[in-house]
Amino acid sequence: MFDPKADADVLKNAMKGAGSDKEAIINLASSRTNSQRLQIRDAYKAAYGKDLIADFKSELSGHLKDTLVAMFYHPVDYDCLSLRAAMKGLGTDEDTLIEIMATRPGYMIKQMMERYPIVVEGRNLEDDIKNDTSGSFRRLLISLLQGSRSDNINPDVEECEKMAKELYEAGEKKWGCDDSVFNKIFALRSPMEIGCISRAYHKLTGHTILQAINNEFSGDFKKLLIAVVYAVISPSEYFATKVNKAVKGLGTNDKLLIRILVTRNEIDMKYIKQYYKQLYKKDMIEDIKADTSGEYRKLLVKIVGE
Repeated sequence: MFDPKADADVLKNAMKGAGSDKEAIINLASSRTNSQRLQIRDAYKAAYGKDLIADFKSELSGHLKDTLVAMFYHPVDYDCLSLRAAMKGLGTDEDTLIEIMATRPGYMIKQMMERYPIVVEGRNLEDDIKNDTSGSFRRLLISLLQGSRSDNINPDVEECEKMAKELYEAGEKKWGCDDSVFNKIFALRSPMEIGCISRAYHKLTGHTILQAINNEFSGDFKKLLIAVVYAVISPSEYFATKVNKAVKGLGTNDKLLIRILVTRNEIDMKYIKQYYKQLYKKDMIEDIKADTSGEYRKLLVKIVGE
């Protein structure tokens, strides 16, 4: 039976003395849901007057610490911190902005807008995005940030065909693309509607809307449009490609790997693994094992599930 106070005691005892009992911490954290971990964090503060995440940061190190910290945040707060990190200092991590803003449902984005000033010390998410981005890329991000996407699950086929035609006439058919039409449709239409529009576009043109976007646009705006469509039509497949991006080649993009595994663990990890196998003819867990080591690897493997 789940007992947050008992779990808090286990974690406290595991961080006592000269060295932390990392095995105990890994086993406990990986066997609890995010909701349970948040209760443990509250119980820890009530019992010991200290923040569990602060103690992780003090007692642990490296990517093991980073993963555990991510696991004990509410998903919305973790997204807020990830967005701020992507925009803080010189330069912008556009890929992180794209991944989060393109894939989160409207209700989560609205929660982000509310939580961001609390989590990152009075800052405004929309202002930060405006200050760190520009052009069509910025406009689509700001549109997505309003969290106004429709939740219609029964799209009108004729309406979808009309919008597919609008996209064709605003993109492939004309000299110079009208990105405002793409912005409006992909920021406001529901996942079911976008799927319907995509099918109508293929019927109209003989190729996919993703191919059209890839041919007609460039830069971060193109990446964001593709992510919006891809993540709506096949989210698990999209995240499988992100895991592969994190582990392929020399070095590992640990921030990306941790974020995907932690945020998708309770949503669709089973299907991400299936798509990974289908796309790359390799086992996702084996690729993660090959690219990581030590307790960090143990925790990631437990998150993904053998």
